[in-house]
Amino acid sequence: RGTFADDDFSMLTVTHAAMGEAVFGISPAHAEVWATLRTRRDERMANLCAAAEALVARIAGEHRLSARWDYHEIFVASVNAPGAVEHLRRALDEEGVAHGEEALPMRASEDFGLFGRSAKSAMFFLGAGERHPALHNPDYDFPDDLIPIGSRIFMRTARNLLG
Repeated sequence: RGTFADDDFSMLTVTHAAMGEAVFGISPAHAEVWATLRTRRDERMANLCAAAEALVARIAGEHRLSARWDYHEIFVASVNAPGAVEHLRRALDEEGVAHGEEALPMRASEDFGLFGRSAKSAMFFLGAGERHPALHNPDYDFPDDLIPIGSRIFMRTARNLLG
């Protein structure tokens, strides 16, 4: 529903389904469906989970089936604190590192959202280039040349914050 730029965005993607055997005329006794649920905000995720559970329960009830669900890898929303973003921007500018927000917001699942619950935080990505394999591709290899750039940004941010 909506686009990821909308605060009320929600999306459910079926990622796996398995049931029965490769035979004719026999109804499966067991089925398993996996899905990825995505939202931009934690409160929307709670609503989407409730809606998905209600849908499963309704369909199972209509067909006199039992159903259960489990959740795995629930990621909290990654929301940058404006002040932390400004600290990062300053460090990037002072270090002469090009930056932008063209591809934001992102739909990626990220553990980073947990940091924002404990401290004001901001997430940034060091780009490896458009010709480099994407992060989760089997042929991805972290480009070590990014280490000094990332280190400079973190050190500059720390120095600026500590005076």
